[in-house]
Amino acid sequence: ENSNNQKYTLVRVDKIFHNGDVERLRSGIVITTVAQRDRQKPKPLTAKTKPCEVDQLGPRTCQIVLTEGRNRQIRKMMAALGYEVINLKRVGFGGVTVDDLQEEGSWKRLNDKEMNWVTQIIQSNHIQSNQEREEKELFDTF
Repeated sequence: ENSNNQKYTLVRVDKIFHNGDVERLRSGIVITTVAQRDRQKPKPLTAKTKPCEVDQLGPRTCQIVLTEGRNRQIRKMMAALGYEVINLKRVGFGGVTVDDLQEEGSWKRLNDKEMNWVTQIIQSNHIQSNQEREEKELFDTF
């Protein structure tokens, strides 16, 4: 999967993970979310989540790495297996981690690797935007 959109999240649930549930999370869980694209009317979407990385850190805690971002996805995945999420904390996104940031609103200086990742994303989005604009202009001439 593309590491540019990986979302790293720490999760604590209300009870001890049962045998096989961590593997079920890794394989994907069928959940229903609301899909809304291009200002169209929201539509319910029931589908299996993409496979994801799940590392069990304790009896009731794990780290999940998602490559998709469906609405309330982790909460719904856990609920589908009978768990309630007690704590959810995003600890990284793509090439940037939050390290030891504790307080809401705190910030950090990005290291060289993180800055390179951010720069690549910006450049990639700029190129894509230019290509999309050129394609639109091509069709606007007809």
